Amino acid sequence: MRLKQLTNRYWLAGGAIALVGGLAAAGSSFGIWHTLHQVNPVILESGTIRQTVLLLPALGGLVTISSAIAALKLLVKQQKAQEQRFRRIFEGAAVGIGLDNLKGKIEESNPALQSMLGYTQEELAHMTFSEFTHPDDLAADIELFNEMISGTRDSYQVEKRHLRKDGKSLWVRITNSLVRNQRGTPQYTIAVAENITQLKQAQERVQLYGDIVKRMQIGLLVWQLPDLDDIRSFRLVECNPAAHRILQVSVPVDEMLGKPMSAVFPDLIDTAFPKIYADVIRLGKERDLGEVRYCDCTLPEGTFATKAFPLPNQCVGLVFEDITERKQAEQALQQSEARFRVVAETASCAFLIYQGNHLRYVNPATEKITGYSREELMTIPFWELAHPDFRQIVRDRGLARQRGEAVPPRYEIKILTKSGQERWVDMTAGFAYLNGQPAAIATAYDITERKEAEAQLQLAANRERLLSETALRIRESLNLEDILNTTVAEVRQFLQADRVFIAQFSSGSLCQTVAESVGPKWLPVLGWVADNYAVEEMRQLFKRDSVRVVNDTSQIEKTPFLKEFYDRCQVRAGMGVPIMQDDEMFGVLIVNQCSSPRQWQPFEIDLLKKLGTQVEIAIQQGQLYQQLRMLASNLECQVEERTLELQKRMQELQSLNEVKDILLHAVTHDLRTPVQGMLMVLNHLCSRGEDTVSIPRTTLERMIESSDRQLTLLNSLMENHSGLPCKQQTLNRESMILSGVLEKALATLAHQLCKNQATIVNHIAPNLPAVMADPSKVQCVLENLLCNAIKHNPPGRTITLDASILTVKEADISELNSQFLYCIVQDNGVGMDKDQCDRLFQLYVRGLDNQRLTGIGLGLHRCQQIISAHGGKIGVESKPGQGSKFWFTLPITPPLSPIPSL
Repeated sequence: MRLKQLTNRYWLAGGAIALVGGLAAAGSSFGIWHTLHQVNPVILESGTIRQTVLLLPALGGLVTISSAIAALKLLVKQQKAQEQRFRRIFEGAAVGIGLDNLKGKIEESNPALQSMLGYTQEELAHMTFSEFTHPDDLAADIELFNEMISGTRDSYQVEKRHLRKDGKSLWVRITNSLVRNQRGTPQYTIAVAENITQLKQAQERVQLYGDIVKRMQIGLLVWQLPDLDDIRSFRLVECNPAAHRILQVSVPVDEMLGKPMSAVFPDLIDTAFPKIYADVIRLGKERDLGEVRYCDCTLPEGTFATKAFPLPNQCVGLVFEDITERKQAEQALQQSEARFRVVAETASCAFLIYQGNHLRYVNPATEKITGYSREELMTIPFWELAHPDFRQIVRDRGLARQRGEAVPPRYEIKILTKSGQERWVDMTAGFAYLNGQPAAIATAYDITERKEAEAQLQLAANRERLLSETALRIRESLNLEDILNTTVAEVRQFLQADRVFIAQFSSGSLCQTVAESVGPKWLPVLGWVADNYAVEEMRQLFKRDSVRVVNDTSQIEKTPFLKEFYDRCQVRAGMGVPIMQDDEMFGVLIVNQCSSPRQWQPFEIDLLKKLGTQVEIAIQQGQLYQQLRMLASNLECQVEERTLELQKRMQELQSLNEVKDILLHAVTHDLRTPVQGMLMVLNHLCSRGEDTVSIPRTTLERMIESSDRQLTLLNSLMENHSGLPCKQQTLNRESMILSGVLEKALATLAHQLCKNQATIVNHIAPNLPAVMADPSKVQCVLENLLCNAIKHNPPGRTITLDASILTVKEADISELNSQFLYCIVQDNGVGMDKDQCDRLFQLYVRGLDNQRLTGIGLGLHRCQQIISAHGGKIGVESKPGQGSKFWFTLPITPPLSPIPSL
C-alpha cells in the first residue's frame, strides 16, 4: 500500500510538470509554484521537483515546452525503475520486512515475514504487531515503539518472541525505523525481523553446558598447543571451579587462564603427560589415563582418575576426579574385609552373603552345619537350605531385604542338612552391598540342642497340661460319652499317635470299641465288637501287666486274636492300659502307631498310666451322674404331667371366660337391635290410650319373625360354645325365589336403612330360577350382609344387590356342569385392606380400627356356616376407599352328600 502511494505521487508529479512547461513559456515562476501547489502539495516535498520548478523560470527562455516534457518523462522513468528495484528487494529479502502505520498496524508485509509468522498478507493487514508479540515481551516493545513515534528515538532494536499462527513461539531480532516526510513529520515505520530462534537455542545450550561445567563435581582443564612440535607451548584456556577446588590452587582462575603450563604447574612440564596430551591432539582420539598418583610443589600428593580427549583449535580436555579418599576407603575396606574374613573363617556360627537368589560367600561353619561343600552351596538358591515349612518366608524376606524393604532382622528357622537331618538355627540378617549391588549378610547359630531341650520342657509341660485338662474335663463334664471322646482325642494329640481308642467290656462277655480318635490315613475301628474268646484273652493280657507295651509288632509272638487285631488296625507298635471299676475290668485304653514301629518313651508310658486312673474316676463319676439324671428325669416327667394338667384346666377356664364375654356382648349388641324394634312397636301401641289395641297382622308377623331370629341367634351361640362335637343339622330346604327372600330382609331392616340414609339399588330379577334352600337361613345371610354394609360405613351410602346364574365345571365329574346362583351385596363405603378381608369370616373378628363397629363378630361367621351348609361359598373383595363387595353362591341343585351342621 505504501509502495503504491509513492508510485501515484510520481505520476501526479509528471502531469503537474507538463502543465508547468506551458506556464514556464509565459515566464511566470509564481504561477508555476501556485499551480503545482493546487494540483498536489506532496509533489513539492520532493527535492528534485522543487529544483526543477526553481530552474524553470531561468530556462524558460532557453528551452521549449517539448524539452521540458522530455525531461519530465526521463524523470518518471527513473523513479519507476527505482520503485521496481525496491519492490524486488522488498519481496525477495530473506528477512521479514513490515511497513507499519503509527498505530502499529501492518500495512505491508513481505513473503519472508508472512512465512515467519504463518499468516497471509491479508491476515496481517488486519493485525497490529502487539497481536503476535509474546505477552511477556509486549510491554518493553510498546514502550520503545512509543518512544520512537514521539520523537525520542529514530529507531530501536530488540530481541523478542513472536507467536506464530499455529501457536508455536520463535525468537526474532527486530530493527524498527521511523520514516518522516520533508517537514519531519512521522509517516510510518519499517520493521526488519530476523529469525534468531536457532541462535537463541544455541546460546541456551552453550549456557547450559557452561553451567554444567561450572557446577559438575569433576575437574575440567583445557590446554591449547599452538605449536604441535613444541610441548612447552601448552597454555591453559579453561579451568572449572571443581578443578580449581580439587587442585587446591590458591591463584584465582582468571589469573591462571592464558598462562603456559610451566607457569601454572612447573613440575608437570617435565613429565610424560604433556607428550600424551599432544598425542591426543594429533590422533584426535580420547585416552583413559587411569588412576594417577601425583604431587608437586603446588599440588599435594593424591590419586586422580584422569581422562584426556581432543577438542577443536588444537586443544585437549582433561577430566579428572580426586579419588584419594575413595582409595583410602578402599584400602580400609580391604583391611576390614581381611579382618572380617579372619573372623568369619574361624567363627563357630555360620556366615552367609547372598545376592539375588544365590549365595556369594559362606564360611567353614556353614559347611559344617549344613553338610554341603562351599562349591555346592554356591550353586543352590539360598532358601533351598530351609526346611519346606520355612522356605517361603526365608525367600520372601531375603528378596525383600535386598530391595531395601523393612523386614524382621532376626528369626528362628529349621533347615535341612545334606543328609536330610533337621536342624534349628537362630538367623540374623541385614542389608549390605557387594560389588556395588544390593545384597544381604546373615549369621546363623545352631540352636538344635536348645530347641530339643525346649521341646523336652514343652513336652513335660504338655504332659502336665494334659493331665490337668483331663481332670478338669472330668470335673466339668459328667457325660460318659464326652469323657471317653475327650480322652482319646487328647491322648492322640499329645502322643502324636495314629490311633487311640477305648474298648469296653459288656456283661455279655463281649468287647466293643466305644470311643476312637484316628488319623485320616487309617481305617477306623469304632463300633468293632470282639468275640468271647478274644475278650478272655484281652483280660489275661492286661491282668498280668498294668501297662502293656509293644515297640514292634513284628518282633513278638502273636496269637490268632492278636494277629487279627494287628492286621485289622494296621498296628506296627502300641501300648494299652486297663480301666478298672469296682475291681472289675471296665475296658482298655489302647494307643496304636500304624505308620512304623515306635520306641515308647518312659514318660509316655507313665502318662498313659495316670490317664488310665483319671478315666476310671471319670467313668465312676459319669455313672453316678447317669443315675442322678435318671432320677431327675423321672421327677421332671411327673412335674411335666402335672403342669400339662394345670395348663389344660387353665385353658378350660379361659374358654369359659371367653364364652361369658361373648354371651354378654351378644345380649348387649346382637340381640339389642330386634328387641329395640319390638319395644318401639309396643310403645307405639301403648301410646294410643285405649284399653284394647288392635295390632295389624303384618306387624304381628314381623314381631314373631324378629323373635324367631333372636331365638335362632341364641341357639347358634349355644351351638358354638356347647363344648360338644358338632351335630348334624337338617336344613329346611324348599323351593326358594331369591327376590322374595330379599324383600323380607329389606322390610326387616327398613328402619335401619332409613336411619342411615342408605340407598338400595336392587338388580335381582324376580324371574331367576328357584333354588332348594332354607329361606330363613338365606334371609339371615342377606340381613347380616346388609347390616354389615350399614354399620361399617358412614350414612348416605349406596348398597347394590345383584344375582346371576354361574356355571362351574366339576373337577371330579368331567361330564357334568354345576349351576350356582351367584349373589352380590356391594357398597361404596370405606372399604378394607387385605388383612381385614382374610380375617373377616373368623369367629368374633371385629374391625378394631373402625370405631363405629360394635357387636361380637358372630354374623359373618354364621353367614359362612349357612352358605357352607348349603354347599356354596362366600367371600369378599375390597380395597381401602373403594367400598366392599360381598358375594355368595347357592347350588341350584342341592348336593347329594350330607352337609355338616352350622
